[in-house]
Amino acid sequence: MALVAALGVGRLVSGERTRPAAPSERSNGAARSGRKETLPALSVAPAPTRLRRALSVSPPPAAPRSPAITAPPSLRGTDVDGAVIADERGDLVVGPELLGLFDYFLSAAGEEPAAAIRARIVAAIRERAHGPAAEQAIALLDRYLGYREAASAALVERDADPAARLAALREIRRAWFGEASAARLFGDEERELEATIEESRIIGDGTLSPEERDARIADVEAALPEIVREAREAATRPLAQQAEEQALRDAGASDEELHAHRAATVGPEAADRLAELDRQRAAWQRRLDAFAGARADLEATVVDPGERRAAEEALLGRSFTPEERLRVRAILGLAL
Repeated sequence: MALVAALGVGRLVSGERTRPAAPSERSNGAARSGRKETLPALSVAPAPTRLRRALSVSPPPAAPRSPAITAPPSLRGTDVDGAVIADERGDLVVGPELLGLFDYFLSAAGEEPAAAIRARIVAAIRERAHGPAAEQAIALLDRYLGYREAASAALVERDADPAARLAALREIRRAWFGEASAARLFGDEERELEATIEESRIIGDGTLSPEERDARIADVEAALPEIVREAREAATRPLAQQAEEQALRDAGASDEELHAHRAATVGPEAADRLAELDRQRAAWQRRLDAFAGARADLEATVVDPGERRAAEEALLGRSFTPEERLRVRAILGLAL
């Protein structure tokens, strides 16, 4: 089920389209071609790494952000993901980094109207590109929003076979973007999903010995593009680090020994940050435990439900900030 869910989320949340297509246009290839002719052409030629760095118009890391108060709550205090890249002719270079920019803002779906989210993305594009590249990026944005809506409607069955879901996604993506652009936008993601599906099949094959399963999984991993392998390794590295640290704790390692292990594996600065995070988590847990204990006392001593609820709310207000209260309610299952 976790694998199926992975294929059903991410870039499938429906979004608003400024030029909605009629139902016949989604299914008719000729009509779809006609729609594409009204959009600016999209450059799909890969740019050399040196050129991509030189022509990237993403703002430098030190550039000031817009006041956080104007952003949806989930985006406040965060850095914008993705980039808009142009080639030497000023045309858009289509790649997953552009979807990263779109998805950064689309992750706030539900916090503000779809039209406002689209406007934010358009503004972000125009901050990062000018001329043909900007117009082409905006055209691709509208195509992407339409694709998300079409994909969400087509993949409503969450328990479908993962391979069938991926095949359906590939077909929808190529219908909306064409073979070349779809490969540039989604190719690495699709290869990773294919590998995940194959690895799941290998793990579930009861005819294989553990050694045979490990060997076949290693072959699948080796066949992935280097950039995908690096991304998968980066994604799993924190989990592996946590497992190693828990094993050290279970073996009785001291805080000093744990810090030395972290310094050797992730570096001294990261080890210091992790130690501070441990202290913050421990302090938070102590506060949460104290609140839970005081709340249990109220439940045991205050009989009237209304009075007990009022006392709990007062206790919650004294113990946590407004932002922390939302987290406490979620952790303890308290009513809003």
